[in-house]
Amino acid sequence: MYATEGKKAKTEDTTINMNTQMGSSLPSEKLDRGNYSSWEYKMNQYLVGQGYWSYITGALENKPEITNANYPTWEQEVSRVMYCLATCVHNHMLSHIQDAKTPKEAFENLKKIFAVNMMAHKLQLRQELNNIQQKDMSMSDYTAKIKSICDSLGSININVDEDEMVQVCLGGLAQRFNLLRTAILARENPSLFFNLQSMLLVEENHVQTKTKTSKGQMVFLNSDGGRRRGRFDLFHEGNSNLRQEDEILRWRRGVPKTKK
Repeated sequence: MYATEGKKAKTEDTTINMNTQMGSSLPSEKLDRGNYSSWEYKMNQYLVGQGYWSYITGALENKPEITNANYPTWEQEVSRVMYCLATCVHNHMLSHIQDAKTPKEAFENLKKIFAVNMMAHKLQLRQELNNIQQKDMSMSDYTAKIKSICDSLGSININVDEDEMVQVCLGGLAQRFNLLRTAILARENPSLFFNLQSMLLVEENHVQTKTKTSKGQMVFLNSDGGRRRGRFDLFHEGNSNLRQEDEILRWRRGVPKTKK
């Protein structure tokens, strides 16, 4: 009984010690479908800084004999690396780590899984970027979506340069921005995406103001034109409506109906 309690206390002490040594500085980003490249980079920097990257490369993969004086240190450090990997992935991925016999094998398992997922994710993002259209989106939402897709591609080591971002943005603009698009494409020096965003936001505000003004004028002209059109029609219809109103007034006054 005392031996069991002592073993349990030792395990808890080891976990607390591991959390103290690694937990405060562990990478906060957990591995998922679309961030393997950034996750791998952060994990590499962390493990190199801790002196444990050799367990991933395989330089310290071979397990020493139990009688070897280095065995306790090797076992402790392997446990730390495995704990680090397990903490920095989502729970549904733990099986790929638990089945591995070494940190190198665990790392390779994750790499194989996400190499396939990255290719599919890359094609999906590329297609989404090439087919993006503004339609009813506001200019800020439209440019933010383009930036988000490009950032996602960058996270899997697919860089989209400024020229391509500008071309994609201009190509998907709504028709109401055709004049600005033509003017920008005619320039010798293409705009940076950041500068293009500013120009588009200014143009959007101008178009919206112009549209509101035009609508106000149309309402005024239609209401005025409607009255003129009514008089015009009455005149060409022989003033029939006016005659009907005159007959009603005569009837109310008791005046005999006019003969046609």
